[in-house]
Amino acid sequence: MEAKSYQTTGSTRALWSENTIDVDSTSMIECALLCLSNQQCCFASFCTNTSTCRIDTSETCCINTENVDGWRTIRRNIYLPITSTRSISIGNSMYAIIEEGATWQKANESCKCLGGKLLELETSEENEFIKDEVRTLNTGVEGYWVGGYNFNHDHDMEWLSKPNQLMPFSNMESGEPNYPAFQPCMMIFRDFDFRWGDHYCSSQLSYICEFQYQ
Repeated sequence: MEAKSYQTTGSTRALWSENTIDVDSTSMIECALLCLSNQQCCFASFCTNTSTCRIDTSETCCINTENVDGWRTIRRNIYLPITSTRSISIGNSMYAIIEEGATWQKANESCKCLGGKLLELETSEENEFIKDEVRTLNTGVEGYWVGGYNFNHDHDMEWLSKPNQLMPFSNMESGEPNYPAFQPCMMIFRDFDFRWGDHYCSSQLSYICEFQYQ
């Protein structure tokens, strides 16, 4: 197991909940292995004094914690939940295609919790790679949220990580964005052959998370 697969924080533990399980563990490394081998676990806690490993199975990396001496939390750097339809890689990036519907804000928060971000398509190669994958899936969804946002409510959109910069590459559908004041969130549309467009942020759509290898 490589150290880069998880990170630890001292004097804190996951709060007990219906999604947690306490098991005996001889070490923090063993506790980390227990979490990493469980598809539903992104977050665990280990207590040296009691040799207890608390496994959280809520399929999220953002959970409630409390400060407690003698405990350490263990959090995966990248976590792909069961709801991820497919995980794919190109270059130094990995992507999780998640069919579960969410608002744009919820999708953005979910990707951050998993250790990544909403997809930002910055090259033609990356864009075509993703388009080929979602065409192959052919799930019939309306489209997928990506990490573009209309910060200035004009006819240009920006990536979340670079709000003050023009997009270095664009595959925007002709006439899009067409409602910048009301549809500031960006998606790739199935009806546009997965070219880009704006949409109402409150819509429930599938989404794609992007992760960078360390």
